[in-house]
Amino acid sequence: MTSIWDDFPSHADVRQAFQHALQRGRLTQSYLFLGPAGVGKQRFATKLAQCLLCFERPPGQLDACGRCSQCRPFQACTHPDFLRVDRDPGKRELTVAKFIGERDQRGKAGLCYELSIRPAAGSRKIAIINDADTMNDEAANALLKTLEEPPEEALLILIAANLDALLPTIKSRCQTVRFSPLPDEVVIEYLQRESLVTTPEEAHWLASLSGGSLVTARQLAQPGFREIRQDWLAKLALPSWDGLQTAQELASRIEKLGNDTAEQRQYTLWLLQAAAEFYRSALRGLLNPASSGAGAANAASWISRWSADVDQAVDLIGDLLERCIVATVHLQQNVSIALCLEALCHDLSSRASVSSSR
Repeated sequence: MTSIWDDFPSHADVRQAFQHALQRGRLTQSYLFLGPAGVGKQRFATKLAQCLLCFERPPGQLDACGRCSQCRPFQACTHPDFLRVDRDPGKRELTVAKFIGERDQRGKAGLCYELSIRPAAGSRKIAIINDADTMNDEAANALLKTLEEPPEEALLILIAANLDALLPTIKSRCQTVRFSPLPDEVVIEYLQRESLVTTPEEAHWLASLSGGSLVTARQLAQPGFREIRQDWLAKLALPSWDGLQTAQELASRIEKLGNDTAEQRQYTLWLLQAAAEFYRSALRGLLNPASSGAGAANAASWISRWSADVDQAVDLIGDLLERCIVATVHLQQNVSIALCLEALCHDLSSRASVSSSR
């Protein structure tokens, strides 16, 4: 017997928890789906909504028939009792208008108004709020009123990656459901199915870097970024390189990957992660050449410069690793990407080149 979950094998534990809650009649009205981007939170929420709206759902089962008068409009994205809130293209925040309407329609439009109307086709309304952690304070306070006294027929699912960005009053009124990173095999299958890689080895390598996120895997697989990353690692392996020029080149190339500053910042963070892994590989190669691991190919020439003075090399690598960590913190604190790269590249190039000349 087929199921709408057949193409979604991940997060079986979450599905089982909802199955038990449904059988016991213990579904709550407000959930917070929390986990990294790209692990399937939105897709799970959508499948859950279809199951709960389906008229022909097997008794006590979290599934949907796919054929009834509820499933057909749901699959066509026209179900009157299924609501979604998304950020407008190019916007960083969910604004208050999404919840209570524009100024000339306040209280007569938006999600909160739609939820206050009785279901049109069934016994409940279900709303998914994507990127709930991007709500500004005004939007969050507008939604809070609905969360405090939700309509009897309403079920809300908030989807977020950053718990700290949500108001405590929002978090306290939702049951949190945590989604773990996806297994490497799921990411590998996705990369191969979408033709984002050309070899199995490439898929395994990207999956190991993705942190279990399909979004991250797709971004890492971009030819433009992979070329930047490869050039960056090759630069780090040189005995001497121009830090300022390298920083300017990196900033310019990252900017061309996308217009969104947050995305550019994420690409930069991945470059810092690559640098840190490069130095860790160098350290492993110094302490145990047989187990230098991933990245050792680029690190090999760098390591060879320190064969005469391992203690000095270990101290230097520790300093360079610490510098990468500091730069990561600065980026996460919204320091300018260009300034962060300039300071980092200056320090990395000057420390390594001075030490290698001794």
